[in-house]
Amino acid sequence: MKQFAWILVFCSAAAQAAIADQPPAPPATKPVAEAPPGIEASADGKRRVRDAQGRTWIYRKSPFGAAWLEEERPQPEPAKMPPPSCRVVRLEKEEAVFERRSPFSHATWTKRLDQLDEMERRALEEWKKARQ
Repeated sequence: MKQFAWILVFCSAAAQAAIADQPPAPPATKPVAEAPPGIEASADGKRRVRDAQGRTWIYRKSPFGAAWLEEERPQPEPAKMPPPSCRVVRLEKEEAVFERRSPFSHATWTKRLDQLDEMERRALEEWKKARQ
């Protein structure tokens, strides 16, 4: 056991001596991204630039370096909602009777007006417009 401890001490001393003989490595440097020409400054501290493909990039300096983010394009408006898959058969006091047809059968159900979901609410509004 003593031999193992002496071998371990000798190997670690030799490793420390080999490390001490090497010159210290230079610190790793990261190249700094420079802002391209034609950049426009804005009031909120961000800078915008348009590239050859027509995309707009936002350049912002942060504590960790320069950050390049693509500006979000406005999303197109969603298409109109399809017509409801059910229809109102009749209106009774505080309840509406709905019907949905399918190739195999048809389903009928009754719901209170304050408990309608979005599809049933749209079907009721269309039914009221048709009755006027």
